[in-house]
Parts: sequence; C-alpha cells; structure tokens
Amino acid sequence: WEALGDGLCDAAVTAFLEAKRGAATRDDAWIERQRAKIARALQAMASDLDEHAWCHGNAISLADIAVGMALGYLDFRFAEIDWRTPHPNLARLFVKLSSRPAFAETVPRA
Repeated sequence: WEALGDGLCDAAVTAFLEAKRGAATRDDAWIERQRAKIARALQAMASDLDEHAWCHGNAISLADIAVGMALGYLDFRFAEIDWRTPHPNLARLFVKLSSRPAFAETVPRA
C-alpha cells in the first residue's frame, strides 16, 4: 500500500514537472507514461481496497495515510483526472480521511 501511494505520487510529480517545461523540451510521451502509471496505481489500490473500510485491518494505518496523501496530490495538481467515478471505494476512503483534522489542516491553499 505505501509503495502504491508513493509510486502514484512519484509519477504525478514527475508528470507535473515535465508538463511545466517549455514545448521545445517537454516530452509528452513521458508525461503519458507517467499518467498511465497513475491509472494503474489507482486501479491496484481500488482493487486491493475492495469494500474494506481501511487499507489494513480495522483502523487507519500508514497505508491509508500514503493513499490519502497521493489522492490529495492528484486533486491539487491534476483536478482533471476523475479518479472518483471509476473508483468510488477510494473516494469513500478519501472522504473519511479528509474529515480527520490532520488531513484537513494540511490541504494546500490554491
């Protein structure tokens, strides 16, 4: 779980930074590869979560924090990626995590 969350975030950061480069040096194929990694990570996380309330066991864990952080980063930098519709179980987890003060207090300001 932690590796999936970290990997998703790594791919998202890489795609974001590459997209900021000028048209002459930007590698659009690289960005698409990173976006494909994001899509695969989302699918794997949703599949593993299934209908469970938390990533591991019956309570929040480091896995949930890693997943929540990665999903929050997608919302912040890639609002155009609709991950909630195809993965409603991840959306439910994210809502639950976002209601926790530690998450709510660290949402980046636009």
